[in-house]
Amino acid sequence: MLENSFEINSFLNDQEIELLLKFYDTLPRTLNSGETKKAYTTGFPIETFPINNFIPRLKNVFGDFDTTVAMFLEEFTPWGVHTDFFKEDNVPYYAVLIPLDTKDTHTVIFNEQGTDRDWKKKLTADSGHMYTEQQLNLLSHVDNDLLKKLSVDKVYKWQKGNIIAWHRNLLHSSDNFSMHGLEQKTALVLFLNRDD
Repeated sequence: MLENSFEINSFLNDQEIELLLKFYDTLPRTLNSGETKKAYTTGFPIETFPINNFIPRLKNVFGDFDTTVAMFLEEFTPWGVHTDFFKEDNVPYYAVLIPLDTKDTHTVIFNEQGTDRDWKKKLTADSGHMYTEQQLNLLSHVDNDLLKKLSVDKVYKWQKGNIIAWHRNLLHSSDNFSMHGLEQKTALVLFLNRDD
């Protein structure tokens, strides 16, 4: 049984990452949808993925699944708290993020869930979570009233080639990487689904 969120070290090696970045360079960049342009979210058909044994390796970790979205994420403005639950599939499974560079940046996973579009309205009580100074620093771009209603499950520092995975119902956030002088960060992102 998989945890709600977890990390796998060195899932991709440097040669595979170089191959992925060359593949990314062949794709036209796509800005994220929505009012605020925060990233390139450049999707591609999973069948065109340039590493032949990648999906079988993932299935060794996640079991059987289908891929709803495969994309390169090139983020240049920190994302706030959000859910990856809504991707026009019936049975959301895991989000898989693989950093394609090592930078001083993090992904923060919360214990709370977002399984409908009114998830913020359902967070009514103070969670009682005692944030560490590091967590508050990482989440300095998130509204304090929202933070009071959330509790941190795990903080994952980006390491090139590692898998960071979380169930798509979990709320999560990038850190405030721009406050620390980073202009952008790049990762491979997959949104998985499954029938059961």
